[in-house]
Amino acid sequence: MMNKKLMPLSDNFFNRTRQIILKIMEDYNLEGFLITSPANIFYFTGFFYVTNERPVGLYVSKKNKSKLFIPLLEKENSENILVDEVCIYEEFPGEIHPLLFMANNINEKKIGCDLNNIHLVHLLEKKFEKLIFDTNILDCRYIKFDEEIKLTKIAAHYADICLERLKEVGQQMINNECNELELVHDCTQFAKDKMKNELDKSFGETPCNVVATIHSGPRGALPHGKSIDRIPKKNETLICGVGACVGGLYAESGITFILGEPNKDQLKIINTMQTVNDETVKNLSEGKTCSSINREALGIFKKNGYGDHIRHRIGHGMGFEGHEAPWLAPGDETILKENMIFSNEPGIYRPNVDGYRTISSMIVQKNNGLQISNFLDDSIEKRIINLT
Repeated sequence: MMNKKLMPLSDNFFNRTRQIILKIMEDYNLEGFLITSPANIFYFTGFFYVTNERPVGLYVSKKNKSKLFIPLLEKENSENILVDEVCIYEEFPGEIHPLLFMANNINEKKIGCDLNNIHLVHLLEKKFEKLIFDTNILDCRYIKFDEEIKLTKIAAHYADICLERLKEVGQQMINNECNELELVHDCTQFAKDKMKNELDKSFGETPCNVVATIHSGPRGALPHGKSIDRIPKKNETLICGVGACVGGLYAESGITFILGEPNKDQLKIINTMQTVNDETVKNLSEGKTCSSINREALGIFKKNGYGDHIRHRIGHGMGFEGHEAPWLAPGDETILKENMIFSNEPGIYRPNVDGYRTISSMIVQKNNGLQISNFLDDSIEKRIINLT
């Protein structure tokens, strides 16, 4: 399999993202930039750590000199990161707040930051002549480099594998009275094992994982329903949503299975959802706005009489976070550009009855979108799990 040739994001990638920070500093007449968002730090350095209450910071000066600010427990974890200096504080909250520790180790007086906590902004304002926190630095992550796209496609592949496994063993497991939690464990572990065996060992220091939820019957009407010890029943719907991460890049795939021969009502909903999915991919072209993609997609549901059963937007951005901006939703007027990546999540939810949702990952192209989660490409019959 080609995954053996796949490699994590390289120093060359992070050197290119570093140029983005320098350009922002030039645009805003800044002497430096302090980055504190875990996803942004990963995007600019490749430094991955378990996020908690201890702040981590990356500082880059306009001379392209960089400092990584970390708590002591991350010392060894940071040794191979592409920065000029690592500055370590002992613990949080500390006698000096870690953000002030960072500020005290920055010589420049006019800087930008990605902080969105007003308390922390006020904490730093006194330390600098100029502190700009509305540079929209997140926007630079919207358009993906080729390396990011390659990893996202592989992540989508493993999300699909999770669904393939559920389709393969679902009938036997449910007939043997396995519950939602047991189904989740089996299909995710299968996909994770394949990922472990197929990816190059160099991925060992990067985020790689597969997670899923399954909710069945009336609980399918809860868009973010938890998986519990409920045993799915014949003629019900079963929603499986999967998120996969390879080398720090996320993708999603998901399906609604019918547990038995679908009736006319179920078939109509499934076919309508497929239409919404396909039209959304078709419409995902440069120049359109995020809100218009959402409006056109949900408009299909409304025309087919399902307007009262919509509970959420059609999709969201993906990259170094499972959910990130921009949003295919009302109020987001971001203009689509080639190589943005989004989820595509048509959903119909009927309280106390059932729920339906499919999930695919898609990339913006010049004239249409490209769907990279492939489970939905198969026939409707593949979404049927026959139970005895």
